[in-house]
Formats: sequence, structure tokens, C-alpha cells
Amino acid sequence: MSLTSPLWAQPTPADKALAEGLFQDGKRLMDEGKLQEACPKLAESQRVDPTVGTLLNLAVCHEKEGKTASAWAEFKEASALAASAGQQDRAQFAARRGSELEARLTRLVLEVAQPAPGMSLTLNGKDLSATAATGSGIPVDPGTATIEARAPGKQPWSQQVTLDPGPSTMRVTIPPLADVAPAAPAAAASPAPPQPAPQAPPEAAAPGAPRASGSPMRTLGFVAGGVGLAGIGVGAVFGVLTMQKASDVEAGCSGNFRCSRADVEANESAQTTAMVSNIAIGAGLACVGAGVAMVLLSGSTEKAAAAERVWVAPSVAADGGRVTLGGRW
Repeated sequence: MSLTSPLWAQPTPADKALAEGLFQDGKRLMDEGKLQEACPKLAESQRVDPTVGTLLNLAVCHEKEGKTASAWAEFKEASALAASAGQQDRAQFAARRGSELEARLTRLVLEVAQPAPGMSLTLNGKDLSATAATGSGIPVDPGTATIEARAPGKQPWSQQVTLDPGPSTMRVTIPPLADVAPAAPAAAASPAPPQPAPQAPPEAAAPGAPRASGSPMRTLGFVAGGVGLAGIGVGAVFGVLTMQKASDVEAGCSGNFRCSRADVEANESAQTTAMVSNIAIGAGLACVGAGVAMVLLSGSTEKAAAAERVWVAPSVAADGGRVTLGGRW
């Protein structure tokens, strides 16, 4: 026995206290019929401080829960431990209950259609020996079970089955595992799309010349035309004032050898308004002409391109208005 018994770590007093508390809670819950809470507590108590008594109660709990395979294995283990410890009553009780359960076990038979090198099987996540498990009736707890098969270079296979309460036997055939598809060769890098040719930087505009480019040139043309029309209107107003003052001067000086001082001042005022009228009308006409020219230059793509090289600059001076036409060729 000293050569075959496993070496168990001796539980500490704290472990024993914990195991006892778990055992008492598990027993109470099992007596109340709360098996799903009781069995885990008894299992943890057995793990912390293994004893024959706890193992027997855990087997009884699993049997009531319907886990016949787990209870059968625990009864058999408890019978062997009790016999080794000289507890004949417990050994006989566990052996009898294990025999009763064995007659109504649920068994699962796995058959491998084509074994693969290095093949491994799992049942509910627990490893099985592919060679030992094949063809053998494995005792399993009733319910849902997941079977998985894996092998190097093969695609994994899995199947979920429902196992009825025994006595019953279910056979599951594991098909040949498919080969893993070879990795596709890396796709050749597609050539980078051609880069657009760099555009030449726009030519710098002549000093003092407005830059013309389609819509801005057309807008500037309409603005210049509006300013020109306003200038013509102002010139017309001052022209009417000039004619009125000239009429007053002619009426005051007619038939007299000398004009009165008021007539002289009116004459000077008429000369001033006449000059303002001439300047306003001249500048207005110049702006209208410049506006028309800019609108015409921006009418089409070709004209817009040509406008990049031609510019018009209206200006007003004390002696009248003028329009400056410039460009580069």
C-alpha cells in the first residue's frame, strides 16, 4: 500500500475547519432537497480534506441528482478506501450501492472511422485516450455531452449528443478528419496607382492687377458695372444742378453791364458742379466699360484662361476717369 497509494498533502487545521463547515452545509442542503447547491459544497469539502465519510455523502448526492456515472465511480472509490482503513461496514455499503448503479449506467461508445497520427479526444472538455476510449463503453452522466476530436494538420471536429438515463448505450462514430487547407499564397502587391502630374504653379499677377478666374472675374465685372451706373447717376444730378445755376446766372446778367456778386458766385458754383458732373459721368462710363469687359472675359473656359493673362484696372483722377488695360504675352 505504501508503494501504490498516492501522496496526499496533509490538510492544515484551517483546511479541516473549512472542510467541516462545507460538509455540514452540504448535508443540510441535501436533506432540504437542494441538490444543485449541496453537491458542489460536498465536492469542495472532499477536495480540501478527503475522507471516506465525505466521499460517501458526495456519491449519495450525485446519485440523487441523476449523475449515475459520477456516483458509481465515487461509491467504488469509497469502498476501496474504507476497506483499506478497516471500515468494513462502509466498504460493504459502498460496494452494494456501486453494484446497484452499475446495472443502470448510461454508456457512450466512441468509434473512430480513420485514426489520425497524434489524434486526441475530449468528452465535455476532459481528455480521453483515443486508443483506450475507442470501442469501450464509457460510463457517462445522463444529459448533454460534447465530443471533440483533434489532430495535427487536421480540421477539428465536434458533436453534441443527448444521453438518456440508463441502462442505455449510445454509439458515436467520429468521421475522418479533413485536412487543413493550405495557406493561400500572399497576393502580389498591386502596383500603386499612377500619381497625377504635378500642376504648374499659377503665374503671379502683375502688380496692382486683379487676378481674374472665372466666377470672381464675373462678379467683379458686375460690381464695376454697378459702380459705373451709380457714377453716371451722380454725374447726371450734378449736370442738372449746373444747368439750373447757369440759367440763373444768364437771367441775372442779361441786359446789365456788370453781374452782381451773387451772379458771380453762382457762376463759380456752376463751374464746380459741371466739373463734378463731368468727372462722375466719365468715371461711371469707364466702370461700366470695364465691367462689361470683365463679364465678357469670364464667359467661357477659354476666355477664363485668357483672362489669366489680361487685366483691367479702372481709376478716377481729378481731371477725369480712365481704364488701364494690361497683360502678359
